[in-house]
Amino acid sequence: MQAVIWINFYISVLISVVGGLFVLLKPGLVFPEMMQIYGPMGRNLLVIVFYLVAIQFLLWMFRYRHKGYLEALFMGALFLLAAAGIPFYSRINGIPLSVPLVIGLTYCGVSHLLYFGDTYMRTRKSSKGGNPPF
Repeated sequence: MQAVIWINFYISVLISVVGGLFVLLKPGLVFPEMMQIYGPMGRNLLVIVFYLVAIQFLLWMFRYRHKGYLEALFMGALFLLAAAGIPFYSRINGIPLSVPLVIGLTYCGVSHLLYFGDTYMRTRKSSKGGNPPF
């Protein structure tokens, strides 16, 4: 089961980075006619996507490859908050909701939390004192 969770996690990291790059290069894939209609508000969404991609890539380079897992809790929560916030932001500002974006963010968030939970439990079992291995 550990291998499935880890493979799923690394797939979600790849999807979040590559998917984020696609959104940055072709915003129309997720936000239809965004830049022409929404102007600065559309650019704000792209800046948020850029931050998510940059953080995810840096964490992959410096932490995930070296079995770091605490950051996965942070990123999982961040992805789920973004997935929950986008429908609210969409309703408030009258922007069409992108269902694939919300599904992708939810998938990445859940995958990160599963990875964190699995790695945390395994590390906790292997630690001698029973203290959380942060």
